[in-house]
Amino acid sequence: MPLLSEMRGPVRLLRLNRPEKRNALSMALCAALVAALRQAEADPAVAALVIAGEGPGFCAGGDLEERRALAADDAAWQARAALADALLAAPRACARPVVAAVHGRVVGMGASLMLGCDMVVAAEDLRITWPEARHGIWPTLVGPQLLRHLGPKLGFEMLATGREVPAAEALALRLVNRVVPGAALIETACALALAAAQYPPAMLRGLKAWIDAPGLRP
Repeated sequence: MPLLSEMRGPVRLLRLNRPEKRNALSMALCAALVAALRQAEADPAVAALVIAGEGPGFCAGGDLEERRALAADDAAWQARAALADALLAAPRACARPVVAAVHGRVVGMGASLMLGCDMVVAAEDLRITWPEARHGIWPTLVGPQLLRHLGPKLGFEMLATGREVPAAEALALRLVNRVVPGAALIETACALALAAAQYPPAMLRGLKAWIDAPGLRP
C-alpha cells in the first residue's frame, strides 16, 4: 500500500509508504493521497489531518523512474501532470486543517506538497532541497509554491543552486511552523492540527481561500 491511514483520536494520520523509494510520488501514491484527503473531508469523525512519511525521509519528490518511463506516452504524461496538480491543490482545498509532519530529506515536489499544507511541523533532521535544475527539469510544479513563500530572490537561489535548507533555516524563512525532536514529531503535528480544528468546515475553507488571495502572501 503506497499510503497508510490511521486515526489518532479525531486526527487522521496519513503516511507516505514507499520507504524503499524514499516516498517518491508515483501516480499511485498521488492518487491515493488525493482520494484520502477527499474522503477525510467527507467524514464527520475527522477533525483534522496530518501527512507524514515512512522511512528515513518525508518525500524524495516526484518518481523520476516513472517520469522517464512515461515520457514517450503523451496521454500518460498529461494524466501524470494533472494528477500532480490535483495533489498539490488538495490540502488547501480540504475543509479540514492539514498539517505536514516532515523529517529527513524533503525534495522538489515533496517540498511543494509540504508547503501546500496549512502548517508544517519539522523534525530537527529536516533538509529541504529543490534540485530540479540538476536533473534538467523545468520547475513548473515546484516553482509557484516556492516563489509564493520566498519571493523571487530567495526562490531563484533555491532553484538555481539546489542547496539544502536545514531545519533551523527553514524555520527562520517561515517555511515551517515548528521544529521539534524527531520523537515528538507526530504528536506535535497532531496537536497543532487539532488546535486549528475549531472552525466549522465552511469557515475553514473560506479562511484558506482568504489567506491564498492575491496580495496577502509576502
